[in-house]
Amino acid sequence: MQCKSEILGYSETELKGKSLRDLTYPEDLQASLSAFHQLLSNEISYYQVEKRYIHREGQLVWCLLNVSAVKDDEGNPMYAISQFQDITERKLYEHQLKENEQKLKDILETFPNGVLTFDLKGSLQYANNMAEEILDTKQKDIISRQYDAHEWVITTIEGNPIARENLPVSIVMKTERYVKDYVHTVVSGSNQRKVLSVNGTPLYDHTGKLIAALLSIVDITVKKQTESELIQANKLLKRLAEQDGLTGVSNRRHFDNELQNYWESSLNNNTPLSLIMLDIDYFKLYNDEYGHQAGDDCLKSITKVIDQKLTDTDTVFARYGGEEFAIILPDYSAEEALNLAQKLHQSIQKLSIPHTSSPLCDEVTVSFGISTILPNQENKSSELIENADKALYAAKEDGRNSVKTYMEVNDNNTCTP
Repeated sequence: MQCKSEILGYSETELKGKSLRDLTYPEDLQASLSAFHQLLSNEISYYQVEKRYIHREGQLVWCLLNVSAVKDDEGNPMYAISQFQDITERKLYEHQLKENEQKLKDILETFPNGVLTFDLKGSLQYANNMAEEILDTKQKDIISRQYDAHEWVITTIEGNPIARENLPVSIVMKTERYVKDYVHTVVSGSNQRKVLSVNGTPLYDHTGKLIAALLSIVDITVKKQTESELIQANKLLKRLAEQDGLTGVSNRRHFDNELQNYWESSLNNNTPLSLIMLDIDYFKLYNDEYGHQAGDDCLKSITKVIDQKLTDTDTVFARYGGEEFAIILPDYSAEEALNLAQKLHQSIQKLSIPHTSSPLCDEVTVSFGISTILPNQENKSSELIENADKALYAAKEDGRNSVKTYMEVNDNNTCTP
């Protein structure tokens, strides 16, 4: 132990003339006097206190003071023995540490992200103000709650449950690595489903030992909802841009894009690609007889029945132009395409739409042309259209209201307009 004179900067002679009141910092005097009086009154025989003294040069000195009473044979205090230890440096460190802790607490409490810490058992240790706001639950109500507790109802955005070992806290604990932008949903204290973006990092003690996992959470519910609405709006705009305004089937632009896509897919997979072209017979005469509104209704009726027949098939049904339509049939052989066209032909005939001005019969009829190609590096998608168009022309030349394939037309050499 250091001597009192050395700690306070006084000589032994100078100290003899100083009282407790002279040397003790005023704010610590009452507690020091109270303990000393208890010692003198034999209430205690020893006490220890941390107190401030005034150095000879005016600065404050923190000391750890140990005071013991020396008693006579009858147990009465005669005098006291004091031991002094200069703890000024330690108290300075403690003060700095307290200040730093307060600064850190102030930062965390005003941080725009939610901050959570979990111990090695996965229990919640701390939640800042923003975390309480995001989770809509007070820290006192969730302290010690496990990070995978059923109350959170943690799922993916799609609503699928997430295994404990795949949650951010588990990943941080297991790998001791940083987790970035991990998105999942939780149910808040007000029973609202919230989408969170989570960043996680391990926390270590002074020896480098893992002691906790820290999570930073951001509520991105509104952002995700806006993104979802934007995606849906874009899908709607895209669908509208790809649809024929009258019939609701794909338009020519979409047909051209999809034909090229399917052509490349068939080329890569070495699979056939078929195309059906169909045209309503004597449609101009129909419009002249019944009017354009009736003509529009006729187109809608025919496309509706075709669309229904193509449900659950990987096909593209499009209005090619005017009263002409096309159907892209990926991975359809010539025989399969012919069978489908014949079924569509029969379905349209069953509509029995009146057409009294038709030279063919008194009902609306349709002509079909079909082509099938196995794409390679030598041919092009335009050939598929040209061949289907030639087959359609042949069907019209052969009296209309029929189904022709390019193969049979080409074999009969009747395809040249």
